[in-house]
Amino acid sequence: MKWPLAFAAAAFLAAPIAHAQSFMCEDQFRLDDALLACYRLGPEQAPPPLPEAPPPDPFKLRMLQYAALALQHRLAGLASYYSASLDGTLTANGERYRQHRMTAAHLTLPLGTWVELTSRATGKTIRVRVNDRGPYVKKFAIDLSKAAAHALGVDVADDRWVDIRIIALPGEEPLPEGVLTAAAP
Repeated sequence: MKWPLAFAAAAFLAAPIAHAQSFMCEDQFRLDDALLACYRLGPEQAPPPLPEAPPPDPFKLRMLQYAALALQHRLAGLASYYSASLDGTLTANGERYRQHRMTAAHLTLPLGTWVELTSRATGKTIRVRVNDRGPYVKKFAIDLSKAAAHALGVDVADDRWVDIRIIALPGEEPLPEGVLTAAAP
């Protein structure tokens, strides 16, 4: 009598242990019909391809490139202008300086870069090409030819502060004039 009772007690105690071993096993997970539908019915139809994005605007790409370049250079400050006695001397890119041309000197911008200058005092805006290095006095940001200084009005203005905006890198045509004002916030 002891053996059957011991056997029954062992079977009774073994059932919870067997159940404990299957806790959190695969047989406890129930998958819903929506999840199994793709296995019963085959793969679902692929979604239609997304429409291709339009090509980026080349002017906006150039302006982003110029904005990134502008962070590396001083693009606002006082403007100075060349002395008339320097007419005919060589500039940093090998050209002769001519005081009647619309050129400028900047310490760090690449030679051949086109910039747009706006005078704070006069409100005038001009476009010049950087063809020389300078000015070498810390308080000045850009050195203008006589013609550029006169067109901008900084040769007679009390306030010589100018804002400089890059409009073309060497080898590029300058951006059209309406593009910069339309894109400005």
